[in-house]
Amino acid sequence: MVIDPRAILSLCLTSLILVGCVTDDGQGSPGPYVPVQPPIVSQPEPDPQPTPDTPEPIQGTELVLPHAEGRTLVRIALLLPFSAKSKALQDQARSMLAAAELAIFESNDLRLVLIPKDTGGTGAGADHAARTAIEDGADILVGPLLARSVSAAAKQARPHDIPLISFSTDQKVAGNGVYLMSFQPENEITRIIDFASKNEHFNFALLRGQTAYGRRVEKAMLRQVLANGGSITDIEIFPRETNKMNGPASRIAHTNEREAALDAWQLAGGIGDPALDPEFEFELPYTAVLLPESGIRLQSLAPLLPYFDVDPRKTKFLGTSLWHDETLNREPALLGGWFPGPDPQSMEAFLGSYQRAYSQKPERLAPLAYDAIRIAGIISEADDEGQIQIRRDWLEDENGFTGATGLFRFSKNGLVEHQLAVFEMRRGRFEVIDPAPTAFDLPSF
Repeated sequence: MVIDPRAILSLCLTSLILVGCVTDDGQGSPGPYVPVQPPIVSQPEPDPQPTPDTPEPIQGTELVLPHAEGRTLVRIALLLPFSAKSKALQDQARSMLAAAELAIFESNDLRLVLIPKDTGGTGAGADHAARTAIEDGADILVGPLLARSVSAAAKQARPHDIPLISFSTDQKVAGNGVYLMSFQPENEITRIIDFASKNEHFNFALLRGQTAYGRRVEKAMLRQVLANGGSITDIEIFPRETNKMNGPASRIAHTNEREAALDAWQLAGGIGDPALDPEFEFELPYTAVLLPESGIRLQSLAPLLPYFDVDPRKTKFLGTSLWHDETLNREPALLGGWFPGPDPQSMEAFLGSYQRAYSQKPERLAPLAYDAIRIAGIISEADDEGQIQIRRDWLEDENGFTGATGLFRFSKNGLVEHQLAVFEMRRGRFEVIDPAPTAFDLPSF
């Protein structure tokens, strides 16, 4: 049965309080955003220059339904870039708001109030959104997306001792009341290197892009390979241009050494296929190579290794969660490769609920928004005076939480740890070859 999104909202409005979204670009001018299912709680101010194709922003006021009168409320501000210049960011924001509304509805917690706020995708916008959310009585802030926006919002939240659960991957903004909900490359590298090491891979190579993400992957890989008693024999870095990948790929394949060994073999009388001759002496110094790339860049990079005679049947190709992309599971060079990702059973349950509610697939970050909203309700309680308290000791529970992204927990420094499954790339599908752990290792005393 397909449920119309407006029907979901109608049900939500019978069981929660939703605060209207006020959009702002950080400079005082209203943006064009209207929530996925906006509750009309007051008449909007007219836009000075309205256009036929752009809906006017809603200037919201708090709507308290009769069943909520006298109830202790938990106000959750959702800070997202609804009016960002980037359409991709706008799409993410809309989908994350839809997931947040779904989380409120499915929690059946009548205390929860959702307060969407537009950051505009800027630091100034995030500062303004956080400040107005706090003025509206927010008990906890969820968002923003970008590191500069998180820093700006945190400056407003910290003096009021209001925790902030953000979606940035930049660990520099974590801590002192700021928690990162997003998947961290360090977490993923730990999982895939541990799994590879348990399967007798101890010598690794890394072929990465010249990016901040690539640098973080390299640092995490060096640490985790060493922790498993292994070594990284080769590291090659390629520039952003895909037409400049050949050189690094050739070097990591040890093409010059291979050709020298082939010349020596032929001079010694070798004929035919050297791979079939035990007298041909050449082996790569590693048995697994990590390719932390995605999309078209990965589709350009991966085939270069077989081209330079790195055989995926003999050398294990490893990736990150960026590989969990249906456009990649028919790439011949990647077949048989391993990569980490969220627990598929938990994710499938969320995807099914979202699809039934909105008749479309969610954007990539929507499950994180769903989980952040769900735990915001779990970690709140009323004190003796009836005031809502956000329990940070509950938020930092070592046992963690289970949500759309599987099992996860926050550390005291604000970083998140997700329990991840390991997938193998099969033709047309991803196969779980090592399920996500169902519990965290707890310290023994």
